[in-house]
Amino acid sequence: MQQAQGTAGHTQDALFPVSYIITTGAPGAQTLTLTLLVNTVADTVVGFAKITQAIATQNPSATAYDAWGQYTYLTVMPPSDGRILITAQGNHGGPHANSPSGFKIELLLDRTWAEGIANYSYDNGQAWINLENVPAHLNRSLERLPVTPYPDPVFTPLYAVSIQNAVAKNDSAEISRLRDSAINQRDSLLAAANQLKEKLQR
Repeated sequence: MQQAQGTAGHTQDALFPVSYIITTGAPGAQTLTLTLLVNTVADTVVGFAKITQAIATQNPSATAYDAWGQYTYLTVMPPSDGRILITAQGNHGGPHANSPSGFKIELLLDRTWAEGIANYSYDNGQAWINLENVPAHLNRSLERLPVTPYPDPVFTPLYAVSIQNAVAKNDSAEISRLRDSAINQRDSLLAAANQLKEKLQR
């Protein structure tokens, strides 16, 4: 996986943040700021989406959502480069909240994670607004945040084969260790996502 220059983490990082400004730039057009924490182990993303719109006759409006989803690499015939597709949805409170979905996005990026095209929709409180083929560019103002696992104990990303081997050997101690590591990874992911959300809301 290649690194998005200026924002994305090193390729060996299990977690790294990215942020995109998604807008046509036209007067009165919506601007979507999508800030995500990418989990390269699970191929998932979690973060925060904020939609703003400046309208001359009204006060500027803003709508925010907690967002989560997944990404996949798309292979195309050479000499064209492949693409990265992020699909996500959002609500108020996250995937486990008792809150209806109010945001959906499909973001097609180049292999560097730097730019692409987005189709997204959101509920403005009265109706769903749909936008297509909106340019997306890396938000280079986002500083690199230190996203690292808990320093003590040190743990590595989990893979299915590790769990399968532990189960096959009936190794209860190893199963317990893998469970604890998975919980630590989950907590680290949520903490880093909250850190990104707080930074974006300042």
